[in-house]
Amino acid sequence: MKILKLLSLLLFLIPFQISAAPPGTAEIYSYPMPGIYHASSVFTLEVNGKKIPVVGYNSKYDYAHFSLSAGKAEALVTLVPGQVVTSYRISPEKKEIKGILSGNQLKFYLKEGDYLIVKINNLRELVIAADVVEKDQPTSSGKTIFNITRRPYSVKPNQEGPVTKEIQQAIDDASKVPGGKGIVYVPAGVYPIGNLQLKSNTSLYLEGGSVLLFSGKKEDFKVNAHKASQKRDLTWWIYTDSGTHDVKIYGRGTLDGNGKYATEHLNIGSNILAVMHSENVILDGLLIRDSGSWAIIPIRSKNLVFKNFKLFNRFDMGENDGIDVMESDHVTVEHAIGIALDDPFSTKTWAQNTDLCRNWPGMAKPQTNITFDNLVSWTYCYAYKIGQGVMQDQSNITFKNCVVYDAAVAIGIHHKWGTAGVNNVIFDHIDVERLSYQNDDHRTWAVFFMQNGDHKGSGPVSGVQVRNVLIRDAGQSPGKLKGLDSAHQFRNIHFEHIRMPGILHSASSLKEMNITDVSFAENISISP
Repeated sequence: MKILKLLSLLLFLIPFQISAAPPGTAEIYSYPMPGIYHASSVFTLEVNGKKIPVVGYNSKYDYAHFSLSAGKAEALVTLVPGQVVTSYRISPEKKEIKGILSGNQLKFYLKEGDYLIVKINNLRELVIAADVVEKDQPTSSGKTIFNITRRPYSVKPNQEGPVTKEIQQAIDDASKVPGGKGIVYVPAGVYPIGNLQLKSNTSLYLEGGSVLLFSGKKEDFKVNAHKASQKRDLTWWIYTDSGTHDVKIYGRGTLDGNGKYATEHLNIGSNILAVMHSENVILDGLLIRDSGSWAIIPIRSKNLVFKNFKLFNRFDMGENDGIDVMESDHVTVEHAIGIALDDPFSTKTWAQNTDLCRNWPGMAKPQTNITFDNLVSWTYCYAYKIGQGVMQDQSNITFKNCVVYDAAVAIGIHHKWGTAGVNNVIFDHIDVERLSYQNDDHRTWAVFFMQNGDHKGSGPVSGVQVRNVLIRDAGQSPGKLKGLDSAHQFRNIHFEHIRMPGILHSASSLKEMNITDVSFAENISISP
């Protein structure tokens, strides 16, 4: 009897469910839906017969998140009763995933690591994030494991009050373990918190089904900056301080910025993760949602990796960029999906006296060696962008193997603020699926232009390569390549293998690319 009770307890403590799979069939790791979320009213999802929770998020999209091993994985999306599947689209389109329709169901096959957006009929989208199986999941207890639900922290999942103090103590204790082996373990459940400071030589692991939740109480947060354009204070919610090094934040849990509530009721915006003047920081695998300001801000830092993350922001609030890399060097952003009203993936540089920068540690510095690779972007603005801030030089920036699910502008350089230069930029293997929105007067695949926003002039932009771009939707406005004047021009711009909609050959002129709004640009070359 005692053995049976022990087995029952162990099963209860397992944070996810694993499907039994025949040989050659993928095993499915499903995570419990956090209690603060509700199930989709439109979709249900099964993968290999295993029910996957679908979170009902907003009027634009719902999402499902799970992990699976290599092997055959059959996804079955079912609509609510009364609906019949008459049409569908599965993105990225380049994966050429074919579906089978049957009444109110759509069946298709997916693979580990697929981040998909499924459009059925005229319903909201269903975003499916199928992560690879975790290879570095720690045990929930041990000499170097600091589980926040165990003594001396004894945090109870799903309690109402903030548990900032307890989790911060766990982080502080883990940072004292020799050799950087201390791991703070966050089990499944919801944990409301204020500001957390990450420490050097420490890992923070969020189990699938866990949520660190922006508490929504003003007294829990420190004001770190002010955003004049929004007339709003900002807080660096989870952050590293100056000089922090060797930090890892990982797992299959969620960082929830509670941004809709925080901005409307508290008039405070949160940067969900602020990497400030730090080195050797890794973010891997987390789901990040509902930021009240720019979600991830690597600032004046180096040797950073952000990978396998799912950035799910809203479309009914502005200035909620995904990741803005600023004044940093050697940063890699790879295998991620970013959804936001504002730019999901961008780079910027500023000056110390800029409103949001006045408390940044260190000194303003150039930005170099930034790589964005294997991404999916959905936005009302620019999918992949440099700017608007160019107050320090930016160089060696690459966007490659990226998909634009939908946007106003697919790729761009918008030099609006500052007089510094942009040099050696690559946009390579970009797949532009749709351009349904408009940003200013832009609804097109490429916008490269200068504006004298601060009345100080602008800066040079040179050495831009745009190659291997497949444009399935050209939008409605002309592409733009415009310097400011004869002293501030775009120079040495190369286009190669640009395919426009309905045309089998690569474009051989700017006109064929629909880039017809051109001025103050020289030494432009085009290769088929």
